[in-house]
Amino acid sequence: MIDKVGHIKNPLTVIAIFAALAEVSGTVVLPLLEKDTQHTYVWFLMVFPVFLVASFFYVLYKKHHVMYAPTDFKDDKTFKELFENSSGSAKVEKINSETEDVSSEPVGSAEWNASPATETPSQDAISAADTLRRTFQGNGLLAEELAIAKLSKTIGLKFDRNLAVKGLSPRLVFDAVATTDDRAVVVEVRFTRQGLMPEALRKEYFERVMRFAETLPEERRKDIEFVFVLATDTDDEDKLQRMNRALERVRTTAQEYPFKTSVHFYQMKDLEREFKVQ
Repeated sequence: MIDKVGHIKNPLTVIAIFAALAEVSGTVVLPLLEKDTQHTYVWFLMVFPVFLVASFFYVLYKKHHVMYAPTDFKDDKTFKELFENSSGSAKVEKINSETEDVSSEPVGSAEWNASPATETPSQDAISAADTLRRTFQGNGLLAEELAIAKLSKTIGLKFDRNLAVKGLSPRLVFDAVATTDDRAVVVEVRFTRQGLMPEALRKEYFERVMRFAETLPEERRKDIEFVFVLATDTDDEDKLQRMNRALERVRTTAQEYPFKTSVHFYQMKDLEREFKVQ
């Protein structure tokens, strides 16, 4: 009979055993207590299960990942189940929070020459790229799409866009996520014309990934990879040098975190030429 009982595999089993033992032992002990003590003890037996259930659902809502055992994370399907599609408002809020001060920048992308296919668009046909370039945020969205397409081509992974980690409050949204049998790759793309990246913002990118890592058992945190992409549409040498310095600081910051980090730098003119953006 004992041979049929498996070993404890996850925290839920521990909770169930603890609750059962507490209630059974409490019931057995009750008749053995003095009359004066029984009244207080009965209240304890009534309140304790309520407290236990309330605590369980609180943990389930706030930190559901602690309910899993390392063996529960066996394949990429488990990683995928940790994510869900983010709302449009969450994406807009994320873009606005990452947008740099561009009050002195031109609205369009006139700082560099477009590809031959888009140099002289007719007035009757406005391309998708031209439409996106009308705002800084639109340029940022175009940069995300092209940068992630480039990463997918380079790394050989299929990325899902704008995913949020389930069960986290406030919402944690990533620009792109890819999962395989043995890793989860999260991508953040920053579009810039100034090359500005304050330390607080730089660390915020890593802290976001760390928040996701902390939802996993410690054994699986090594399976996370963070890809940071800086994209720009400027050819100004001073700004490009500033961006290179910013990327070096990103690489330095990456050494403070346990997950693997790779850094990429793309120029929009190269991406648009490669993917023949019309």
